[in-house]
Amino acid sequence: MFSDYFEAWEVKSEYSKEYVSLWKGWLGQENLHKLDEVTESEWCRFNVLLRSLASDFALEVANCEKQSLTKISDIETVLSSYNQSMDKEPSAFTKFIIPELECVISEEWDYTYIIWHKNNGAVEALSPYIKAASLEHFND
Repeated sequence: MFSDYFEAWEVKSEYSKEYVSLWKGWLGQENLHKLDEVTESEWCRFNVLLRSLASDFALEVANCEKQSLTKISDIETVLSSYNQSMDKEPSAFTKFIIPELECVISEEWDYTYIIWHKNNGAVEALSPYIKAASLEHFND
């Protein structure tokens, strides 16, 4: 149910954040140039992650405008290409739900996704998938 995860367009404040990125932590001002150096191949690691998750978990996609969740039967129908992703507005960023883990995975700016979780083991369950996709994860 949509209201289990969201209040309007935002993930509920009771959820903790774990960041998934190409890097092991925040870049900082001295490394911001790395954002301009990301290749399509590196960016595609996020789709690798999502495909892998879809093969082992039931995924849903959130529509905040309609305040609804829709089960994803074919992950390819909701994945963005590199070019589509580069032109996305924030309102078009995808929010995935993994009901089994009670978590939200949201697409964000600067080659970062956020896992919104309840400290219930979701991050630990997702960690091998993140590593297999050659991505990193960290929290504040």
